[in-house]
Amino acid sequence: MRHLRLTIALLVSLCLPALANAALISASYQVNLNDSDPGLVVDSADLEANPFTFDLNEGDSVTFNLFKIWTPEGAVNDDDLAPQPISVDFNFTSPETMSGSVGGSTSGDTAPDPLFGIDGFFQGGILSWGSPLQLVFGALGDGLLEVSLSDTKFNEGAFWGLGNHGAKVQAEIKLVKEASEVPEPSTLALLGIGLFGMGMRARRRSA
Repeated sequence: MRHLRLTIALLVSLCLPALANAALISASYQVNLNDSDPGLVVDSADLEANPFTFDLNEGDSVTFNLFKIWTPEGAVNDDDLAPQPISVDFNFTSPETMSGSVGGSTSGDTAPDPLFGIDGFFQGGILSWGSPLQLVFGALGDGLLEVSLSDTKFNEGAFWGLGNHGAKVQAEIKLVKEASEVPEPSTLALLGIGLFGMGMRARRRSA
């Protein structure tokens, strides 16, 4: 009986994945934005290494400054109020090759002076993102990586005033679920042999 328990324990240990190690996350990114009229003209500069690399454990996330956004325009005009598309493309090389984008919009914004009611006294830009990017990976399709970006306001000020420094956009990358490891064919064969041997031994005992 003791040998039977040892055999079962050995076979199970061979088929179970090894203790989870931190997963290597590596990707490059590209910001696509409205850089000419009509609409609010915006520009950007990378803040994070491109490509970036770090380690994540399952269920953990990392947040970092991805890029800076600003407008070179001197005032918000009527055409700047219409939302314009912005997106960030991510190309991952680890935990496996996969890609996708987070999309959103940029637009100008104005507000009157609360004291004298001067129209358009306060001006600035608004950046809003849509749903996070979710990437499924792994041989069994059960790994999940999620990328989300932060909404922000930029170049806020009285008639642009001193608010011309732009704003930082943060990225959060979360390893929601690590992909399961698929047992090697040799491991599966060993399991089959072990189970067959256990079955034959049980038959001899019953006989």
